[in-house]
Amino acid sequence: MKIKSIIAAAILLPLLSAGSSTIYAEAPYQAYVYNEWNESKASPNSFIPDRTYTGLEAGAEHFNEPQDLFVDRDAAIYVADTGNNRIVKLNGRFQATGIIDKLAWNGKETSLSGPTGLYKSEDGTMYIADKGNGRVLRVNVAGQVEFVLEKPAHPLIPKDFVFKPAKVAADAAGRMYVLSEGQFFGLMQFDRDGSFLGYFGSNKVEVTPTVVLETFWKSVLSKEQREGMVKLLPIEYSNLDIGPDGFVYTTTIVSQNSRQEIKKLNPLGNNVLTGRNGANDYGDKEIPLVKAVKQDTSFVDVAIDRDGFIAGLDRTRGRVFEYDQEGNPVAVFGALGNQAGTFLQPAAVAYWNDSVLVLDAGKRNITRFVRTEYGELVRQATVLYNQGLYEEAAAKWEIVSKRNVHNELAYIGMAKALEKQEKYDEAMRYYRLGSDRTGYSDSYAFIRIDAVRTALPLVMTLIISLVVLYYGYKVYRFIRVTKEGRKVRDASQSFSGRY
Repeated sequence: MKIKSIIAAAILLPLLSAGSSTIYAEAPYQAYVYNEWNESKASPNSFIPDRTYTGLEAGAEHFNEPQDLFVDRDAAIYVADTGNNRIVKLNGRFQATGIIDKLAWNGKETSLSGPTGLYKSEDGTMYIADKGNGRVLRVNVAGQVEFVLEKPAHPLIPKDFVFKPAKVAADAAGRMYVLSEGQFFGLMQFDRDGSFLGYFGSNKVEVTPTVVLETFWKSVLSKEQREGMVKLLPIEYSNLDIGPDGFVYTTTIVSQNSRQEIKKLNPLGNNVLTGRNGANDYGDKEIPLVKAVKQDTSFVDVAIDRDGFIAGLDRTRGRVFEYDQEGNPVAVFGALGNQAGTFLQPAAVAYWNDSVLVLDAGKRNITRFVRTEYGELVRQATVLYNQGLYEEAAAKWEIVSKRNVHNELAYIGMAKALEKQEKYDEAMRYYRLGSDRTGYSDSYAFIRIDAVRTALPLVMTLIISLVVLYYGYKVYRFIRVTKEGRKVRDASQSFSGRY
C-alpha cells in the first residue's frame, strides 16, 4: 500500500504544482455585492484566476516594475516594462514577439527611459508616455517615431512646470490626452500637431469641512496672509483610457468625498457616468480605519471593453470592480496576497477577448481572469438589458436571482420586463427587492394612471348625471314656483273682482 501511495503522489504532485497551466476552480477571495444600506453581502464569483504569465516565461526576461498594460484591436498585448526601459509585445499565447527599447527618430536612434504609459489607436499608431525623458512619442506602424511631444509652451502652463507624462491616450481625430505628474488642472489636451488645446475634464476642489473653513479664513484675512496659506487644489487623476464609444474615462487615487472616483467625460469634459441611483460612488462602500487612516478605494487604472463594461483596478485591496456602461456594479474580484489571483502591487488592468488581465508590478507578472458560468449569465443579461431587450434579459436575470438573492440588478431587470408587459403590481414588488425607488415610483404612477383611466368614465358619468339632476331640479322648482305664483295671482284677481 505504501508503494502505491508513493507512486500516486509522484504522479499527482507535478499536476497539482503545474503553476501557470492550472485552471483554478476556486478563487482565493470572496465576491460580494452591496445592498441598499451599503452593507456587503456574499455573491458567487463572476471571475476566477486562470493563469499567470511572467516575462521570463514569455521569453523576454523578467519584468521590472511594469506600470502599464494595453490590448490592441488584434488582441496583441503590450506591457510598459518601466524598470527595463522598454515596451514588450506579447501574442495570444503570451509569447514575446517584439521588444521596443530603441526607436528611429529623424535618422537617429533614441532610447526609452522609464516608460509608464502606452496607448495604441485603431489605425495602429502607438503613443508612449516616456516619463524618464519627459516626452510623449507617437510611433507609426513601421515602428518609427513620427512626432515627439515635449514640454509645451503656453500662457496657461506655468514656466516652472516640469513635464512628466505618466499616461497617454488619443482619440479618433488624433488629439492626445496626457496625464502629467503633478498636474492638478486636468488632462492636458493636444492636437495632432502638438499644440496645447487646454485642460480637459478638470476635477473640482471637493467641498469638505476643511475647504469651507479655509474659504472662510481667506475671506477675512489680508492678501499677504492669504498668500501664506496652503492653496486648495483639485484631486489629481491617476489614469485614463478612451473607450470604443469615444468617451474619455479617468480614475483618481484619492477622493475625500468618496465620489466620482471613475469618470466618463464627454467631448465637453463633463462627467456623464452617474452610477447606481446617481450616487457617483465607486469601489468599496465599507471603509475601515487602520491607525486612524481611512482605507478607501484607490483606483490606479481603468479599462473599457467592446460592450461598454468598465473595469477599475483598486490598489488598496487589490480588487477589480466591474461596472456596466451606466456605472451599475456588476462584479468584484481579486485581493492582495501571494496566492494565484491575488496581487502585491496591482498596476494595470485590461480586457483581453473575454478575459480580464491584471498587471502586478510587485509579482512582475500578468494574471488572466476568466468568467464563471454565473459571471457569463450576468454579462449576457446586462448586455440585453442595456440594449432595451428587457423581456429577453428577464429570463437570464431570473436565473441570476436564484443563484444570488442579493443581486439587485437582477430584480430591477425583471421589474423592467414586467413593466413593459404592463404588470405594474408585480413590477413594484421586484423594484422593491431591487431597492430601486425611482422604478417603484414610476410603476406606481402607471397604476394611478390606469386607475384614473378605468374610473374616469364612470366618475364623469356620475358627475354629469348629478349636474343634470341638480339643474333639472332647479328648473323644475322654478317652473313649479312660477305656476303656483300664477295661480295665486289669478285667485287674488278673481277674489278682488267679486268685491
